[in-house]
Amino acid sequence: VAALVITIFTAASASAASINGDSDEDAVILKATDVSADGTAHRPKNSDGTPASSEYRRMPAALCHNADFTTTKGQIGSCADSEVEGEYQVSCQEGEIALEPVFVQTWTNNPDGTITGLTGWTLLNEGDCLTAVDLAPLAEIEFQRLTITPSPVTVQPPDGWTLVNLETITYTTPTPQTFAATLLGIPVTIEATPATYTWDYDDGTTPTQTTDPGAPYPAQSVFHTYTDEGTATITLDTTWQGRFQITGTSTWTPITGTARTTATAPPLTIYEARSRLVTDPLD
Repeated sequence: VAALVITIFTAASASAASINGDSDEDAVILKATDVSADGTAHRPKNSDGTPASSEYRRMPAALCHNADFTTTKGQIGSCADSEVEGEYQVSCQEGEIALEPVFVQTWTNNPDGTITGLTGWTLLNEGDCLTAVDLAPLAEIEFQRLTITPSPVTVQPPDGWTLVNLETITYTTPTPQTFAATLLGIPVTIEATPATYTWDYDDGTTPTQTTDPGAPYPAQSVFHTYTDEGTATITLDTTWQGRFQITGTSTWTPITGTARTTATAPPLTIYEARSRLVTDPLD
């Protein structure tokens, strides 16, 4: 195993990119870190692309104390030699989730691309306590991003054809779907449940909307009667409602808004049964 270090300098930006990695047989694993011209770690940018002069970060905090008295709270490793360092614990009520304290670091950006006046990490906020209600707006956004499997379409008769003036039965499986997600670093479980179904029978009639997923023969409850021969592709639009819970808790919180999926059945041929008089009995 051999170490690999590559440094690339860019004059226009007065910056460098350090790439470090290891070789293992015929594979090379690389890790890259952008650094500024003075060798310090890459700094974030503002929304308009200009260099930022501060950075915020949530991370564990130290609790420094001398004998039995607390002296300061700050970055881990910042306690004086005469002090004892312990981990600061964010205290929250039952049902709340603790977020780590917020630290800020500032510096000055120089015209030549260097930075000066870099400060250490200063404790800005001693931590926050969140409830599921606080996460609800983020859960709503995440719900819209989910890839929900569309409700399947089942048609009876099952062989791809039906008859004029005969009930054509349609139904689906109303199965909730669950998804794992992370909101503000907090693991949550999101559940999507079908709420309404809209059946388009592709014959010019008004689609049928119901909260009933239907059922197979002989307990059918959602069906359609075609009046003309032809072909049709039945489409099912399902509206889904959502709720979420912080993983490990038992409380569910509803999600505002709905999601929608669409599924189609294979093409359906519609025949008209005609009666004929024959001279001999049919075997």
